[in-house]
Amino acid sequence: MKTTGTVILALALAACHQEPAASPRTAAPAPAMASASTDDITSARAFLTHLYAGYHPDAGLDAILPDEQIYAPALLAAMQANSEAYSGEVGYLDGDPLCDCQDVTQDLRNLDVAIESLGDGRLRATLALEDLQHPLDLRLTLQRHGTSWRVADVATLTDPSLLRSLELDTRSVREEERADQKTP
Repeated sequence: MKTTGTVILALALAACHQEPAASPRTAAPAPAMASASTDDITSARAFLTHLYAGYHPDAGLDAILPDEQIYAPALLAAMQANSEAYSGEVGYLDGDPLCDCQDVTQDLRNLDVAIESLGDGRLRATLALEDLQHPLDLRLTLQRHGTSWRVADVATLTDPSLLRSLELDTRSVREEERADQKTP
């Protein structure tokens, strides 16, 4: 007979469509507010485990999930709009927001993870890696997307909202283009 914990874990892994390669270390779980169930926290943790399974120096590019399986539609649209605004040049994003890096030189499969409810069906995952050369401190806003989770926003110590920064940068580039077109 299966225990409740086993059933929850099986459902969480099914939501990711694959088994994770490794399990991140977990900080003591934050108390879940009424809007986030234990199942939500468990499935979000499984999503993050699956997501970061390909973040280590020995992983090939095929280990990284496609953007559509990672990012929420609004963040994906903001990334695409920013890329288009720069017409093939490097835009606001010049690295991977999920590691706050350009190349993965650390093993991120063992991140410290704490998850808390933000309400409205969203969760905040605080990810940390104690590394003297390349410490990592990220806050991911997760939102439901069907039966799984997607990253709706990324916050770092220097950028409180990737989504907002992308939108502002794209708007600025497009306004500059319009101003240049009007200049005789």
